[in-house]
Amino acid sequence: MSVSSVSSSTTTTAASTASASTSSSSFSDSEFMTLLVEQLQNQNPLEPTDASQLASQMLSYASYSQQVSMNDTLASLSSTMTSLSSTVSNLYSSVDAISSQLNISA
Repeated sequence: MSVSSVSSSTTTTAASTASASTSSSSFSDSEFMTLLVEQLQNQNPLEPTDASQLASQMLSYASYSQQVSMNDTLASLSSTMTSLSSTVSNLYSSVDAISSQLNISA
């Protein structure tokens, strides 16, 4: 039947689109929605996508989106900690230099 051939080519197209999109550094909300709409428009009318599969896909993307956000936050935190460490190191060197000039011993 021609419906099954359309379905298999649609699945291949959707899989290659998903593969190409996820290989980039980020997968935007609009790209996800575009892919989801394409999948729904090109699904086999005799075997529509199960609602639980659709919900699972949306939850997977939500999880992915949160992980990307958390990664960005951790990268920012790491940068801040590196900067703070450098500042503390410079401050310690200045205090050490001043204490050696004043001949303060404990």
